[in-house]
Amino acid sequence: MQKIAIAIQWDFLRQFRYNILYAALLVTVIYILILLNLPENSYREKILVFLIFNDPAALGMLFAGSLFLFERSENTLQALWVTPLPHRYYVASKTLTLTLVAVLSSLAMAFAGYGWDFQYFYFISGIGLTASLYTLLGIAAVASCRNFNQYLLRVAGILLPTSLPFLNFFGVTDTLWWYLLPSQGGLLLLEAAFLPVDGWRIAYSLLYLGMWNAGAFWLAVYILKERGKV
Repeated sequence: MQKIAIAIQWDFLRQFRYNILYAALLVTVIYILILLNLPENSYREKILVFLIFNDPAALGMLFAGSLFLFERSENTLQALWVTPLPHRYYVASKTLTLTLVAVLSSLAMAFAGYGWDFQYFYFISGIGLTASLYTLLGIAAVASCRNFNQYLLRVAGILLPTSLPFLNFFGVTDTLWWYLLPSQGGLLLLEAAFLPVDGWRIAYSLLYLGMWNAGAFWLAVYILKERGKV
């Protein structure tokens, strides 16, 4: 526990140093201004879910990749790998800190756009499991990237297909195929925070996202140990 606590502390310090926290704050403020000016209509909750969901999905991956590339360029990673800190602690620390930033940012957006009266368990579960998953996928994707442009291409390759559940969400399609994508689970949990959602869909979301997070954690650790060019 002491090792992971130290890793988390250093991660927050590096995020402050690399202006990651400032960037998250700026994006949050921009989203809040948008949410405060949303029109009062029957689609307000859906627009709210759409905007909030995209915050942990996109930013979690971008921040994870940015931190990794910054650390590699400054030879921080080379120093870390010769310390007793296991790779799994490095991955866990990045995931926990960036997920916390995503949850706090999303809560601020929800309070601004909706108020205080929503289902916090579903909201935090949806944002937390989604943010952690995309952070883990970002770490796995960036490990062998040589620069940020190459990483952006991989991010696009992950985000574009995982955005398909929004077609169901906005009524464009009505198919169970999107339930194979983990983003469907995060979207359903976030929706359940503001709107009624069937119990089996909530159970599916928690279980499926948990499985994806476990697999993504193993993948990120494996790639860093075996194939990461640090």
